[in-house]
Amino acid sequence: MKRSTDRILTTHAGKLPNPTNMAEVQKAKASGDQAKIDDVVTAGILEAFVRQRELKNDIHSDGEFWKSRDETYFAGRTTGVEAKPVTPDNPASMLANMQERHSGQFDDFYAAFDRVGNTPQPGQDNPAPTQRWVITGAMENKDEASSKHEVAVVKAALEKAGVDKEDFFYPVLSPGWLGHSLWNEYYKTEEEYVYAMAEFYRQDYEAVAEAGFLLQIDDPDLVDAFCMFTPAKSVEEYRKYVDLRIEALNYGLRNVPEEQIRYHTCWGSWHTPHVTDLPFEHTVDIMLKVKAQAYSVEAADAQHILDYKVWDRIKFPDGKIYIPGVVAHKTTTVETPEVVADRIITYANIMGKENVIAGTDCGYGGRTYPDIAWAKMRAMAAGAELATKQLWGK
Repeated sequence: MKRSTDRILTTHAGKLPNPTNMAEVQKAKASGDQAKIDDVVTAGILEAFVRQRELKNDIHSDGEFWKSRDETYFAGRTTGVEAKPVTPDNPASMLANMQERHSGQFDDFYAAFDRVGNTPQPGQDNPAPTQRWVITGAMENKDEASSKHEVAVVKAALEKAGVDKEDFFYPVLSPGWLGHSLWNEYYKTEEEYVYAMAEFYRQDYEAVAEAGFLLQIDDPDLVDAFCMFTPAKSVEEYRKYVDLRIEALNYGLRNVPEEQIRYHTCWGSWHTPHVTDLPFEHTVDIMLKVKAQAYSVEAADAQHILDYKVWDRIKFPDGKIYIPGVVAHKTTTVETPEVVADRIITYANIMGKENVIAGTDCGYGGRTYPDIAWAKMRAMAAGAELATKQLWGK
């Protein structure tokens, strides 16, 4: 895994704005023509690489525009999962249970937000989900063909673009994050349920590692599910909830080398008040149990801009890499390079400049408008250059 040995490197959390051929991607996926899907997805990935290079991003993703957790996704990987209709008592996701949503304090806001989402478009409303995914039988992995095929498509695109594998990361969900929208109606215990999801993802984790890619584990569940329980969990109860899921994640990662793993967490991509966010101090020690060499953490959002202070009492482990968010995804305001540099330097002074890579709070795609997303990426690169001058004197 690369380090900032002679300058501050830049990266992001994975998801990028959709490519210009997104309509073709959707049409191909609807047709089920795998060869056509591969062609248009490859074109979109190549476009993502070009854009990231143009904006001086160092460690890239494929953009994630083509990934979805739908019937084809589950059917190709496992038994025991089926779609059921959404009802008032059975929502599509744990997000429906967010405490601030039901507090009465933000009713007007949520009435509008539920219609338009993070990036409102003129004359367009977001359709409400109509189905939910439920475990109704034993989750038994099928062959690894689906996982390996997706990785092969990305690998071919990297080679075509001339992108080195060391400059690329491939995001996959954690079992905890999958549990936000995969409901259990089969397993008798919470432990059985969580470990079944970890085993489900093992084949994806290992396919990514076998291809030589850097594997990113996307796991907002470390902090974001705290506000999604009624009645609310205490901090100690939530720590037990998280600890089980991190144990299961490490079980799923058992055959992947630590130096190929980076871990991402945040308080969610939804642009809401976030007044019930769990303070980072309550689970940062559990995060450090994750089998990973690098940790990517939301740090630029207004609720979390002071989270660097947790490192006053917790030592960042030797040999690890920290990827703090230095641009926020919940605002359309584009950070100045000076602000980005200041945030980078704050963490460099704590962890050592060689151990810090500039990152984003969450993915750019779908969290802000494309032109603003690219402006933020440009600002990050400029801020990293300023920080490099101050930290290395060049």
